[in-house]
Amino acid sequence: MRWGMARPGGGSDDGWFRLWSIEVTTTVLVVVLAIASVIEWAFEGNLGPLQSHIMLDPDSVVSGQVWRVLTWPLAYPGGIGLLDVFTIFIFWYFGTEIESLLGKRKMAWFLGLITVGLGLLWVAVVELSTTYGILSSVNQLELMVLLVFIAEYPRRRFFFNIPGWVIGAIIIGISVLSYVGNRQWLLLLNFGLGLALTALIARSMGLMSEWQHVPRISLRRNPRRRSPKRPKRPSSGPTVVQGPWQPTASPPVSRDQAALDALLDKISASGMDSLTDGEREQLMILRDRLRRR
Repeated sequence: MRWGMARPGGGSDDGWFRLWSIEVTTTVLVVVLAIASVIEWAFEGNLGPLQSHIMLDPDSVVSGQVWRVLTWPLAYPGGIGLLDVFTIFIFWYFGTEIESLLGKRKMAWFLGLITVGLGLLWVAVVELSTTYGILSSVNQLELMVLLVFIAEYPRRRFFFNIPGWVIGAIIIGISVLSYVGNRQWLLLLNFGLGLALTALIARSMGLMSEWQHVPRISLRRNPRRRSPKRPKRPSSGPTVVQGPWQPTASPPVSRDQAALDALLDKISASGMDSLTDGEREQLMILRDRLRRR
């Protein structure tokens, strides 16, 4: 099945709120905040007071400014270029696809855990070596989101009909060769640990179901047991006679709705991991088709 750069399949079911006609999901919210940060940078200039306090400076984190490990993807202390604009678009596109599988709340946890994890890894690398550098912009977060999407759908076709797994291998290969060529061994270690951490988080969130060798941490809470309801005693009142005023029978369920209900029942019973790659794709197609009716 060929796949091009059309809009993702419908996105998550609903957003946190509406901004005019836009449904603000978790992915859209991050994009809006990143764009707002760029606009703010234009007023205060390079390394202004706000941008300097949200970028990830390891020394500042060690000094107690721990919020930086969460805010760094929204920082653009040096402004924005064409590559940054493209990165924000890619983050929106593939982030929306992943959010359609997770939902807005799990997507917020997914992005939050990856952001904090990558931030703490960067602080550790800088503080344990002579390397110095800051971490900012959504670029690295976008890279991890893209690689998670490729791992979820490795056989999907990208530009020029290239399979996703080939694109992922090229991205990782170029990054590794760059670190090796520049003899940046600690940065290479940071990149490898970041990939492992992202895969672990994605697997624990119910993604990457085919990657059985990646361990999965259970994040589900045990549901509360409900006491069985007692059957109601039949009333001794008069019997109501049914007549022609009774409501008509509900219309038959369409094939698409029945197929969607079957997939949702399977997810409810066994989780997102129980779906095959084909069933996940069918789920997105059915959601999009039913929304258009």
